[in-house]
Parts: sequence; C-alpha cells; structure tokens
Amino acid sequence: MKISLKTKLSLAFVLVALITAAVLALVFNRFNQRQFNQFVIDNQRAELISVLTNYYKEHQSWDGAQIYFSNMARGQGQGLGQGQNTGPGSQGRGRRLGQADSIHHQNSQSEENTLISRRLFGLAAPDGTVLIPSFDSPNPGVVLDTEAIALSMPIVIEEETVGYLLSPNQLPGYSEVENRFVRSSNLAMLIALAGAIILASIIAIIIARSITKPIETLSEASQRIANRELNTKVPELGKDEIGMLAKNFNEMSDRLEESDRLRKQMTADIAHDLRTPLTVINGYVESMRDGDLSVTPERLGLIADETTRLSKLVDDLRLLSVADAGELNLQKQLTNPNELLEHCHQLFENQAARKSISLKLEPLTTTQKVLIDEDRMIQALSNLLNNAIDYSPEGSEVILRLKEEKACMLLEIIDSGPGIDPANLPYIFERFHRADRSRQESASHSGLGLSIAKAIITAHNGEILAISALGQGTSIQIRLAKQ
Repeated sequence: MKISLKTKLSLAFVLVALITAAVLALVFNRFNQRQFNQFVIDNQRAELISVLTNYYKEHQSWDGAQIYFSNMARGQGQGLGQGQNTGPGSQGRGRRLGQADSIHHQNSQSEENTLISRRLFGLAAPDGTVLIPSFDSPNPGVVLDTEAIALSMPIVIEEETVGYLLSPNQLPGYSEVENRFVRSSNLAMLIALAGAIILASIIAIIIARSITKPIETLSEASQRIANRELNTKVPELGKDEIGMLAKNFNEMSDRLEESDRLRKQMTADIAHDLRTPLTVINGYVESMRDGDLSVTPERLGLIADETTRLSKLVDDLRLLSVADAGELNLQKQLTNPNELLEHCHQLFENQAARKSISLKLEPLTTTQKVLIDEDRMIQALSNLLNNAIDYSPEGSEVILRLKEEKACMLLEIIDSGPGIDPANLPYIFERFHRADRSRQESASHSGLGLSIAKAIITAHNGEILAISALGQGTSIQIRLAKQ
C-alpha cells in the first residue's frame, strides 16, 4: 500500500509527540510521587515533633507517647491532628492523653501488634535505644548505630536532646485521602497529555501539509518538464530550503530551454556546414560524370579541399562528443609554458606576416611548469590564434603573453580586432556561435574552434575566459595550475 509523504510526516510528528508524552508522563509520575511522599513525611514529621516536644515538656518522659505514633499509622481513618486537638498550647492535654491510654489498653494484643507494625514514625531515647519502632526500624530495645542516629530527627528541648524521631525514607503506602490526591493528580496529567497529543496531531497535519504542498508543486512541474514542456516554472515557495529548490528548478528549466534551443540551432548549423561542401562535391562529380565538365587537376583539387573540410568538421564534432563524455585521451607531461607559446609563435608568425600583422611574444622568466598534453594544448591555442589573426585588421598586432599568478600560469592571446558585443560575449564558446553572422559562410571558421579550445582546456582542469569590448579588441585568458 502506497503511503503519501504527508501521511508519513504526520505519523512521524504524532509518534514523536506520543513518545515525548510518554517520557514526560513517566518522569512526572516518578518525580511527583517522590515529591509527594517527601511532602507527606516532612509535614507529618514537623507536626509530630511539635506534639512530642509539648508532650515531653508536660510529662518529662515518653511513657504513653505511642498513641501519637499509632495515629500516624498508614491506612488509618484519621491522621495526626484529625479528630483531636493536639496542637501546641492546647489545654487538658494530660486528661486526653489519659483517655487515649485507657482506650489503648482496652485494645486487644493482636490489634496492637498490627498497628505497631504499620507505624510510619518511630522514637528512640537520647542514647539511641529504640522505644517505639517505625515500619522500617529495628525492634524496641535495639541501640541504633551512629549512622542511623545521624539520619534521625533530634527532639531538642532547651538545648537538650531528649530523643530522636525515626523517619522513614519512603511511605509504605497511602491513606485513602492521599490515594485520592494521587489519583486526581494522575488523572489531571493524563487529561493534559491527551490534550497535548491532540493539539500536536493537528499541528503535525498542518506542518506536513505546508511541507508537502510545495513538493507536490515541484513534482507536477518536473513531470511537465519530462513531457518536453521546457518552459515550465514554479512560483516562489519561500526563503527556506524548499524555496531554494524552487529557485534552482526554475534555473534548471531556463537552462534546459536554452540547451534545447542551442541543440536545435547546432543541428541546423551542422546540416548547413555539411550541405555546403557536399553540394560542391556533388555538383562537380555529377557534371564530370555527365560529361558537362572535364576532369582536371584543379577541379579534383577543389573536391579534395571540400572533402578535407568535411573530414575536419567530423573530426571536430567527434572530439567534442568525446570531451563531453569525459573520455578525451590526454598524454600529459610537465611543460614549460614559455616553450609552448614560443612554439605557437613559430607556427603562426608567417600567417600573421602575410596579413601584415605583427605577432609578438612576451615570455616570462620562470622555472614553473604546467602538466599538459602539449599536442592538445597546441590545437587549442591554434584555434584561438587563427581567430585572433583572422579578425585583426592589417597593420595591427597580436600578442602572446605569459604571466604568473599565485596558483597558476596565465596565458593570454590579445588581438586588435573589432571586439565582441557584450550581448554575445557569454556565448562565444558555444558550438557554432558566430558573433559576426556575415562570416557564416567562411570556410576557415566552422563555429567549433572556440568550443574545442574550451573543451581541451577544461579537460586539463584549466579555465578559459574572454575579455572584450566593442572597438577595443579581445583578450583570451587561459589559466593552468602550476606544478
């Protein structure tokens, strides 16, 4: 059975609320029980100390005091101070004590033994001898050790310790009144926890919906993208991670749409660039086959030139496809960048001279080397130099310059051409892009030269950048890591 993300999130929040409530209930119950026990013990102990102090002052002994401890037995109908006037300053205390003693002596021996075994507090003489045992103290006549005396509450009259009240560490049970209080506290806690869980469940559903709603929107939009609706956009979904995801989705949609446009444009350009030489070749071959044209070396040379052009275009496309797949084979070795630029200078010096262009080399005194495939790098630089020389006017200059930066070597090719329109500058390394559409038919420019240069330099983990302005020439900068 498929469970939606909204349901999963809601259940997760509710489960967390239930676990939290259970832990809180357990901790609260333990803490509340311990605190309540201590409260009962402290309250009755303070009251009993006061009563016993007054009793000792009046009788100067502990004879007959056990009736007070009997009233402190757990589970009796009345506790100390209930149904009798035992507070400090009461009158007729001796008469009431005598009446209590008379009643006490009328009880059977078995009832007395049962009552004593259930006493909460006990009494010890000043020397530590147990006079009246509590439910967890030694039997009467046993002398308490020093540690037990230290844990007992001294009964002090006029700075003299006349006895020790033996206090329990915990209650052996609750009276009916105390049981009712505990049950009421637990019921209130359960009601509060049930209300908290219900409220947490409602909040969980609201939060789950707020999280899943934008995800559903993104899911629907991605499905439309999969159905080739590449211009699909999603509305702004906030400033959090989901909002950032929506922003990235819209950027992805824009790039997919642009990539699709470029793919269509590239397909059209490839068809155009293939059609032109094929048309020439086909025209000459058919004419010579039909006898309209004679076979001459010049005409065969034209066919060979167009065939070479086709072969170069196919090779360029193959190189780009291999580079896109990350499978461009590079034979890297440490190379002095000065030697690389000097080699390119020698290759293109004559070509530049034929156009009356000065090709200047500005090397740098350095021992730093770069790890490159020299043949591939010469291929990239050759494409860049071809562009620089072709687009520079006669009588101008093209500069090959080497600079050293903190972590890399900078190779620059600077021309004196017309520059590049800022609107075209971001796209000059795209395939078949030509800033000057009037050169569309140029046989020397397939529109792949800059793309190939970028692919080769990227394969070397390098960076290529074009800096240009209309009327101010163009600077192509290549950064390669120093070794």
